[in-house]
Amino acid sequence: MFTRKKRPSLVLGREYIDYKDVDLLQKLVTSQGKMLSRRQIGCDARMQHRIKKAVHRARTMGLIPYGP
Repeated sequence: MFTRKKRPSLVLGREYIDYKDVDLLQKLVTSQGKMLSRRQIGCDARMQHRIKKAVHRARTMGLIPYGP
């Protein structure tokens, strides 16, 4: 049988996702500006909502771009 290769979680063990941590947020967003899915990041729904909020705040502040 085929098995999927497990990718290491980028946000495992983090309690808070800071919107000023641009390096981490760039890893969670594609080059087109779309957020990666929960399966690709390796997190639960609560952490995905925290990531979403941090990405939106960083975009509003102008720290990361909206698109290409």
